[in-house]
Amino acid sequence: MTDTDLTTRRARFVYEGARLAAQAANAPIVPAPWNEREQTFKVQFRDVIDRQCGARRSRSPEDLHDSWMRAYTAMGWKYGLEYDPKAKTHPDLIPYAELHRLERDKDAVFVALCEIARRWIYRSADAIEVLAARAKRKAT
Repeated sequence: MTDTDLTTRRARFVYEGARLAAQAANAPIVPAPWNEREQTFKVQFRDVIDRQCGARRSRSPEDLHDSWMRAYTAMGWKYGLEYDPKAKTHPDLIPYAELHRLERDKDAVFVALCEIARRWIYRSADAIEVLAARAKRKAT
């Protein structure tokens, strides 16, 4: 597998994990499944995950929210009282400090999911090395 595949696997994990967390919390906005998202969203999301799994990652939910706002604004979204993907309006396009606790918690969950992806979803070659080492230990 290539590094692009690694980033895509991490992105899908983080996205679906955050989506399930939103469902479990009865959040007012639960994103559509990864497979239903538009390509422009997936491209920018993979860029975020690539950064979050690298040396330039942010551990601050506030910084990530600001980054999310910039990315959504760049895709043509604007603040609106209601979430409407067709009109590209989102009620969370406000400063982090103004978010409801549930939305701030969602950003913290995102940071945690990115860290899990960074640490435990790795290149296939690395996984093969780990399995080979386990097999070698088991054989001795």
